[in-house]
Amino acid sequence: MLTNHQIESLVARIEPDLIALRRRIHAHPELAFEEHETARAVSGYLSAIDIPHRTGVGKTGVVAVIEGGAAGPTVGVRADMDALPIEEASGVPFASKVPGRMHACGHDVHTTIALGVAHVLAGARATLPGRVKLIFQPAEETLSGAAAMIADGVLDDPAMDAIIGFHNSPRIETGQLGYAEGTGHASSAAFDIVLRGRAVHAAHPHTGIDAIVGAAQLVTQIQTIVSREIAPSVPAVVTIGQIEGGTARNVIADRVTIKGTARTRDALAEKHVEEALRRVVAGVAASLRLEYQIEWVKQTPVMRNDPRVVARMVEAAREVVGADKVFNISEPTMGSEDFAWFAERVPAAHLRIGSRVEGVDTAIHRADYQCNERAIGIGVRAVTRVVLGLLEHELIRRY
Repeated sequence: MLTNHQIESLVARIEPDLIALRRRIHAHPELAFEEHETARAVSGYLSAIDIPHRTGVGKTGVVAVIEGGAAGPTVGVRADMDALPIEEASGVPFASKVPGRMHACGHDVHTTIALGVAHVLAGARATLPGRVKLIFQPAEETLSGAAAMIADGVLDDPAMDAIIGFHNSPRIETGQLGYAEGTGHASSAAFDIVLRGRAVHAAHPHTGIDAIVGAAQLVTQIQTIVSREIAPSVPAVVTIGQIEGGTARNVIADRVTIKGTARTRDALAEKHVEEALRRVVAGVAASLRLEYQIEWVKQTPVMRNDPRVVARMVEAAREVVGADKVFNISEPTMGSEDFAWFAERVPAAHLRIGSRVEGVDTAIHRADYQCNERAIGIGVRAVTRVVLGLLEHELIRRY
């Protein structure tokens, strides 16, 4: 098995190439299920280091397996690949060359870290007691890529005994690593509401049915679901992010579309929010003579970290950066991660990798997002050590 010194030496040797690859991917961002060039770059890198893999899994995903030299568990590593529909304003010399698209969440960094892990482990495959499954996932930003890969059989052949996910954070100092115990990310559901009335001239509102008035009342009523029906100790949020309706200032609108999202950190609360939303919409519609339609789509479940995997992850992270730089992220996040679909089926843990650029105040999903590229080497070392730790401890004996 690799020692920490050997891992550090290998990472130092390949780090410049990984950074160069990250910059190429960053300059050519691709949206959900359009990651064709990114997948080709991943496939090319894996081929160059002689790792067998499959492409086209979940449309544009890539899956690789490193077979160890002895029997043992299978540990998965998942990295996301897609970008966001944002016009880049970071000012970096390798900024996006594609108008209106940007790696504003650092998935280019995640992809590169996973390839670095693959490179380090491939050179030591004969010493591995088990195997490592590398999952390069599309469409995380639309919270649909994990489900697509699972539907395409990514959990099988071989089945995984544990899986690691990770994400960079420009709010955390570079060189620090964070983790969460128990619930890590909130669930996410998307809903579309259509209200239908009857259009008439604005001078004769009594002869029509006003969908905009209904939408105004509905938005206000929806806010009471969390404030008056969910216990204050249970994190939940319902957000209306988009409203479309009306054709002219002097015409009563006959149709309004309302789009929003609901997030909770409790499965029962999520169920209650959905039921309450349907009840509120039905009530407002009935009171104003409107017809309505609701579409509710569960995007991700609550993401829960397995305590056994977390323990191994924390132990390994401390070996890499020191115990004083590994911390428990105690503040709950309402952010969602479709890594939760993997964590629902396989014992999992999610690592936060600090990526703050000194003097730069930014965050993910912003046009000025930047990532300290030192996070790549640190991420490779940390994830590699976590994987080796899980293989050594033989988390679940399935072999």
